[in-house]
Amino acid sequence: MAASFSFGFSGDDIEEDPNDISAPGGNSENQKAEEGGPPPLIAQTHDLDELLSSIPDKISYSTLSITSPKGFTTRLPRRELFDVRLQLMAEDGNSTSNPLSGLDASDVKTNVYEGGYKTWECSIDLVKFLLDRGPRKDLDDLVRVNHVIEMGCGTALPTLLLFQYALKNGLVGLYVTLTDYNADVLRLVTVPNLLLAYASTIAAREAPFSNDSPNPLADENADSGDLYITPTFLQAFRSTLSSLGLTLTLLSGSWRPVSSLLPLIPSAPELNTFVLASETIYSPTSLLAFTEAMAALLKRVKSGKAIVAAKRVYFGVGGSVDGFRQECANRGLVAYEMEFEGLEEGVRRCLVEVQMY
Repeated sequence: MAASFSFGFSGDDIEEDPNDISAPGGNSENQKAEEGGPPPLIAQTHDLDELLSSIPDKISYSTLSITSPKGFTTRLPRRELFDVRLQLMAEDGNSTSNPLSGLDASDVKTNVYEGGYKTWECSIDLVKFLLDRGPRKDLDDLVRVNHVIEMGCGTALPTLLLFQYALKNGLVGLYVTLTDYNADVLRLVTVPNLLLAYASTIAAREAPFSNDSPNPLADENADSGDLYITPTFLQAFRSTLSSLGLTLTLLSGSWRPVSSLLPLIPSAPELNTFVLASETIYSPTSLLAFTEAMAALLKRVKSGKAIVAAKRVYFGVGGSVDGFRQECANRGLVAYEMEFEGLEEGVRRCLVEVQMY
């Protein structure tokens, strides 16, 4: 079966970048009743080559610098939202109207858009946790992980961190599954961010880059830039995934019904599975759907656990950590809040570890 890896990350001190950080629950659209809206989309998988075929020749990005409480740092490049808008307008015949509701003033529209274009505060907490806590004693059973699943991934910062680590260390046989409600989020944000993460692991003039066209992401002093997506670059990306045996699964749609979701996600009893999620329990409907799907994923394997980053209470929309823990207990899971110094003051946030009894 697949080879595996441990969570050991480190870096230099880098100034933190607070740009484009959001939190759900702050928009009146979130507070509307969930009944009466469109039905949820059924889960489906997406071919990587098909998603790559819509990538423009150039991606504009900014780099988010994150420092953990213990002083470990990482630089995670993300596609700029203005660049997404430009692509959408070009695809829409250069229309000046907003072609996708996810890029307007609303954070979330139930069964329409689930916030995937924004970087949520709790995803930053999860990145800091991964920087600080891996490997550690209470993760010994998952020091060797075969399958990383990020549910509700959006910009996928936690997965980008692990993806960079896997590429830099030449880890073989890893399964990575990314789910987001919106297929366009996967196409316009998640996959471009994976390309940026890949480029960030390559030296300035290392193939597929050259002296004539050096890698802009190799410059650690640059906080933003443009990455040119050439056929040679895309082929190198595909070849790297193939050489490492890295299985990348991309899914859109609802987590319900679970019977439609589970067959789309690779699994085997011996696959040590690590589930990551941020801000997925903000409403009762989302909380129930997420918990049901997470429980089903963990019950399929002999060794697995989840780390869920969330606010303790989502005022006005009904989700809460207490409600999440109760739903976990109802499904034979144990969930408890983890001690972590990286949580900022203000709206109280936490990390919840979940595993089978």
